[in-house]
Amino acid sequence: MKVNKILFVFFIILPFILPASGFCELKAMNDDELLDVYAAAGFATFTIEDSSITESGYDEAKAWFNIRAYTYTEIDSLKLGYHDEYDYKDPTPGFNWDEDWVDVQIGKIESGSANDDAGFLDPTEDFYARGFYFTAAFTDIDTPATRELKTVKFGFDYVQGDIKANFLSYSGTIDDSNNNTPEYNGHRLNLGPVTITADPLDLGHGVAGGMEISLNIENYDKGYWVTFDNAVVTP
Repeated sequence: MKVNKILFVFFIILPFILPASGFCELKAMNDDELLDVYAAAGFATFTIEDSSITESGYDEAKAWFNIRAYTYTEIDSLKLGYHDEYDYKDPTPGFNWDEDWVDVQIGKIESGSANDDAGFLDPTEDFYARGFYFTAAFTDIDTPATRELKTVKFGFDYVQGDIKANFLSYSGTIDDSNNNTPEYNGHRLNLGPVTITADPLDLGHGVAGGMEISLNIENYDKGYWVTFDNAVVTP
């Protein structure tokens, strides 16, 4: 197993491992405490936004990291969220996977070079991701007695490149123009063997948008939900 494959899986499961082994509570510092702090602009920012200004309608704590990553990764099988899913389009839902991706290839190598070591070491095109963030949405974030975690989200502000797989189940949205009218939108869609290409027109950071993986306990996007802001789907 290659190192980048291990790292990719690690970062997917990391947010769900940490809560089982540790506990922390967010608290605002008062003015006197802030006087003792020496700080400068760095690679990360941490913010708390009130529910009145967030899209989710909940209080959100967000960590943003100025990270850029290039990767070529292969995954035999990626599965997330096996449960009895509510779907307003399906009156008789049953147990299944929210995400069931087989023979996943993140990035691109030329046809015929997949079994060649040079193909792995020098792929035709890496998958590029920029601006990693992690967000947790709560009700009553300032009140420990009533605070409740509703959503966990992580992703990148901008992505470009190919994700090729047999998408036996895809829950989420894929928008081809970042205009909030996704061409694909639903739970457990069977897209089949296709390639999702992010930012195919090379619009760049700040225009094309990114991708996000979220875990929600209610609403239309309950369960695992994958979002692409600007991507096309091709056979």
